[in-house]
Parts: sequence; C-alpha cells; structure tokens
Amino acid sequence: MDQPEDTTALPARFYRRKAAAARRSAEAVTTRAVKERLHNLARDFDRLADAADRAEQASDPLRVSNKSIAE
Repeated sequence: MDQPEDTTALPARFYRRKAAAARRSAEAVTTRAVKERLHNLARDFDRLADAADRAEQASDPLRVSNKSIAE
C-alpha cells in the first residue's frame, strides 16, 4: 500500500539545538577522534539548520517581505 511521503521539514531551531548539544558533548570527551566526530556532527547540524531556514523563507514569501521591511 502506498503511503504519503512526509515532506515536512524540521524547523531550524531543532538542528541548532542538536548542534549545540554535540558541541557540549565534544567539550566533555577526552578522546580526540570522538571530539572531532562530535564537532563534525555539529557542523552538519548547522548546515541542516541553514538549509531549513532557506527552505522556510522560500516557502513563505510574506516572511521574506516582512523581514525586508523590518530591516
């Protein structure tokens, strides 16, 4: 049976919280490889957050217009 594909993007704040958590975890570990992996994971979450921001702006023209007016 075909199921509808969920195309809802997670909000950028979700990815930013995950990035912050990865950075906090990286500060707590002593193994260099684990620390590096956590920092890489944080960068990946930051990229996902940036992409989510861009997608939200592209899908909501009023938000982009209002942001321009506010600046």
